[in-house]
Amino acid sequence: MSRAAPVQHINNFETFLEVESVSLERHEFVDGNLFVMPGGTDRHDHVCNGVRAFLFLAAQKSNFRLHGSDMLVRTPEDNGYYPDAFIVKDTSLDSSRVKRRPSVILEVLSPSTEAIDRGEKLRNYRSIPSLEQYILLSQDEALGEVYSRQPDGSWRHDILQNTATLEIPSIGFSVLLAVLYENLPEA
Repeated sequence: MSRAAPVQHINNFETFLEVESVSLERHEFVDGNLFVMPGGTDRHDHVCNGVRAFLFLAAQKSNFRLHGSDMLVRTPEDNGYYPDAFIVKDTSLDSSRVKRRPSVILEVLSPSTEAIDRGEKLRNYRSIPSLEQYILLSQDEALGEVYSRQPDGSWRHDILQNTATLEIPSIGFSVLLAVLYENLPEA
C-alpha cells in the first residue's frame, strides 16, 4: 500500500514544526508534504511496547536515550518521521521535539506502512550519517530484518526468524526475537 495523498504542502521544516505543535493529528513531513499518520493495532502496539521495554534499560546503561513514536527524527533532507522506537547518543543538534542523530531506528511493519518503511523510510533513514542500524519487525510473526551500516559505508541486510537473536551492538543489547512475540494478540 502506498501513502495517502498529502493533506498540505509546507515550505520548510520549521513551519512544519509550528503546524505540528497545534495539530490534533500527527503528521510525517516528506518532501514538503504533510501526511497523516495512520493508527495502529493491538499487535503493532504489543510488538512496539515489548521491544521498547527491553531496549530501555540497555540504552540507559550505555548512556543512550530511547525514544518512541512521540519524538521526531529529522533526516538530512529535512524530512520528519515518528519512528516506533529509536536510540540516540549524540544529542548535539537536538531539540526537545526533534532528534537528528539516531544510532538505531526501529519500525514495526503493518499493512498500511510496510511499503513506506521498506522503501521511502529505508532510503531516507540510511542518509543519516549517525545511523548504524535500521530494524524492521513484523507485527504478525517472529520475523525481523536488520540493515546494518558496515565500516566501508555499505549496508548489510539480515533476516531474523523465530529463534534468532536481535542484537544491537552499540548498546550491548540482545533478545531472542520470539520473546518479543510472546502472548501476541489474535488478529
